[in-house]
Amino acid sequence: MTRRLFTHAIILLLSCAAVAANAQQNNCLPTPVATTAANNIFNEEQEHFLGEAIAARIQKDYAIIEDKALIGYLNAMGDRLLKHLPLKQTKLQFFLVDLADANAFVLPGGRIYISRKLVALAQNEDELASVISHELGHLAAHDTAIEVTRQFREVLGVTAVTDRRDIFERYNQLIDNVMRKRAAFKERDREKGQLVADQIGFNSLVNAGYDPKAAARFWDRVTEAKGKTGSWFSDLFGTTRPEQRRLREMLAALSSLPAGCIQDRTAVATPEFKEWQASVVAYTGSGRNESLPHLIAKVELTPPLRSDITHIKFSPDGKHVLVQDESSINVLTREPFVPVFHIDAPQANNAHFTPDSQTIVFSTSNLRVEKWSVAEKKMTDVREIVVNKGCFQTKLSPDGQFIACVTPKFDLRLIEVSSGRVAFEKKEFFTPNHSELVELMEGVTLRFDGIDVGLALLNMGFSPSGRYFAAGYYHRGLGGGDTSLVLELPAFTKVSLPDPVKSVIANGFTFVSDDRLVGINRKDTQKSPLMTFPDGKVLNEYELWRRNMVPATHGEFLIIRPMRNYASGVLDLKKKSIVKLNERSALDIHGDVIAVEMRNGEVGLYQMEGNKVVATAALPPSSLSGLVASDFSVKGDYVVLSNKSRGGVWDVRTGKAVTSLRGFNGGYVSADGFLYADFPKFQNAERNVIKLNLANGEITPGSKLEYPKTNLIGPYLVVIKSAKLSSFLHFNYDVIVDVFDATTMKLMWSKPYPKEAPHAWIDYRKHTVSLAWDITDEAARDEIASDPVLSQKVTRIKEKVGDYFVKVLNMRDGSELGKLLIETGKGSFHLHQVYTADDLVLVADSENRILLYSLKTGEQKGRVFGDYASVSPNGKLLCVTNENGKLDLYNLADMRTVEQFVFTSSVTLVEFSEDGKKLIVLTSNQTAHVFDISSL
Repeated sequence: MTRRLFTHAIILLLSCAAVAANAQQNNCLPTPVATTAANNIFNEEQEHFLGEAIAARIQKDYAIIEDKALIGYLNAMGDRLLKHLPLKQTKLQFFLVDLADANAFVLPGGRIYISRKLVALAQNEDELASVISHELGHLAAHDTAIEVTRQFREVLGVTAVTDRRDIFERYNQLIDNVMRKRAAFKERDREKGQLVADQIGFNSLVNAGYDPKAAARFWDRVTEAKGKTGSWFSDLFGTTRPEQRRLREMLAALSSLPAGCIQDRTAVATPEFKEWQASVVAYTGSGRNESLPHLIAKVELTPPLRSDITHIKFSPDGKHVLVQDESSINVLTREPFVPVFHIDAPQANNAHFTPDSQTIVFSTSNLRVEKWSVAEKKMTDVREIVVNKGCFQTKLSPDGQFIACVTPKFDLRLIEVSSGRVAFEKKEFFTPNHSELVELMEGVTLRFDGIDVGLALLNMGFSPSGRYFAAGYYHRGLGGGDTSLVLELPAFTKVSLPDPVKSVIANGFTFVSDDRLVGINRKDTQKSPLMTFPDGKVLNEYELWRRNMVPATHGEFLIIRPMRNYASGVLDLKKKSIVKLNERSALDIHGDVIAVEMRNGEVGLYQMEGNKVVATAALPPSSLSGLVASDFSVKGDYVVLSNKSRGGVWDVRTGKAVTSLRGFNGGYVSADGFLYADFPKFQNAERNVIKLNLANGEITPGSKLEYPKTNLIGPYLVVIKSAKLSSFLHFNYDVIVDVFDATTMKLMWSKPYPKEAPHAWIDYRKHTVSLAWDITDEAARDEIASDPVLSQKVTRIKEKVGDYFVKVLNMRDGSELGKLLIETGKGSFHLHQVYTADDLVLVADSENRILLYSLKTGEQKGRVFGDYASVSPNGKLLCVTNENGKLDLYNLADMRTVEQFVFTSSVTLVEFSEDGKKLIVLTSNQTAHVFDISSL
């Protein structure tokens, strides 16, 4: 079920307009559109509360730019338009959001969300104003409030609402009943609602003095309607697309104005708009002011945990090296080998230098392209690329001038980055067969909203200088066949190719230079060729089968990932042999020097011959990402962190590292100061749980961990084994769960689950494990049948599909603490996590909520919006994260907010101190915060 079923038209397609003309003439004003508040139980204040409820549910999904200066420009536009609408008590709130598509939407009460891409796409203020006016049209028509009124009546039987608390409760009840009464959530005449919003918005647009032509012009460009408006004939046969009909109505409204009105109001992009637009597009900060009441300590982790490096690249001239991890890019000079500047780039694809070595370019999954000057050490250009429905796959050219996109219709496009225009398009470049389509849809859940999904459907790439672009596809299955295309840029001239070149392009290739490429021979991988391009003369043959292969920046080497049992390998094209195998995938070569990540997280330069160290460099800290283990100690005085390669323990009181280690899967610091950590197999060392004395650094290795499904969670080591299969590969049915004391490795308890295996969530601080089954599972039915109270409750449940049976055990001995049933309204929501604290069972669900139940009675005690929760040891406070970087503290007695904390970075870890008087928070910028909450 999508959110827009709750909000009628929360996320809307756009309508638009252009730069303001100051002159106002009475005879230029269109006929006002009558609005009605019929069938709306919400007054303006109550609509504001409804908007808050919807925002609390959805806003965590959006990266919000909270810069007051940037928002101020939108506020001025909104106030200018609002004067001409019957919304006298409405106070608009604008939010700039980093959506993947050019879009805008409005919530009841005046919350208007504008995507950065929409700002980038507008050619002037008038176009942007037309979008805002359309959203105000929805607001003036009370669309969402009327829709929710109908849903309240049909689903809940509610015909009146009161205060904020009542509205939040009713909205939650609505969420709980989506699947019970699905018909009530079907949008009613959505197209009509859009047309009415267009009309109302057009009136405010013209009244405010903006160019009335901008709306239709921008709408036509955004939707790619290409001027098509349909006709009575296409209407008759139902082939007129909604966007075409809307364009027709926009043009009709425009034609109803006197000719002089249109001529007098021609939009232009003012210097003020251009400056503001550029600031919005280029913005990289959080824009959020910290609000940290009760803060008593704030320390940075020193030295910080080094992130795993994902990509290394030399500049073509060999003078610089870029090193990229999951959140940032560091640029280093070659001599001396030191970092010179840092780029925050959390969503970046692999970055590279331009062929002239002067610029670094990269694209992101949101189709944003940034260019950074190496000499000036700053961003010199940024573009937001807009592609309707997004791309399955993208590739940025070496010079950053073009980006290739595979659309969901399997069209192949080359888009000019500077203008966003489609420079070349090949419709339906390839067509996957049925089995490939099934595999595609099973492998990824797609949101076609402008995002780069990141699939590797095509073999495609640019030559090193950007002169050529090549793309190919091999059709698997019956019939098979190759599809390939090579274009010479920038003229986009098709290059004629011999069949052998077509074949390797279709099956897997990479350019070694502009006049050579290496590719896979599908029929005989041991004879995969290095050939001249484009004529296809074979220069040499190799055994190649990995499509993930790239040439060294400089030198006759091919980097292949993975290679044998290593993350990467280097093939010497001259010697025809593997000359290097590496534990890390990130590496590059320039001449006789290879750049790789070292085990300590630094970057090293080594001579290819002899493996002699040339230079090493430590990187500046980056945001925490890719963590496989993270926890505060029992007393809250230490924090344990590990990514795949490196881990350690830091003293929260000082921020200083107590110990640094290789990466581990789980870590726990006991009250007496010992670290227990699950270390994976490495070289000759088997997987085991080590014991490390933090006081003196003494390490005691544990016994070998034999079973793959073994997890260290606090002081407990949990092992899941298949009861029948010695291969240990069957874990969904008939399993045995063994729980060991990780500090002594003694078996604490063991339980068989001969039927369906439960989902399990362990809260080691409360010493509980919460087990959940679908209520229709045989294991759940047997448990319920043996319990008279639960049996009676089940008989009263009409729809059992989607409901859950939860059982809570004591982790110390496996004894049962309680059971309960969770009704989901026929699957209106799903369980994501379940934790138990004394009598309180906390459920994080699929609708961004924390649901609270009594373990004894099964009664729901409350619910709040959020996706992570922790209960204080005294049971008085509930800490919940919701929006990125925000924490809310609730009083569990009445479920009211008692405090909010706002951080400039996202929250990584949250925990109460052992005595419940402090709250400890670790943010992604590797900073620990300690709050005194004893007075709350």
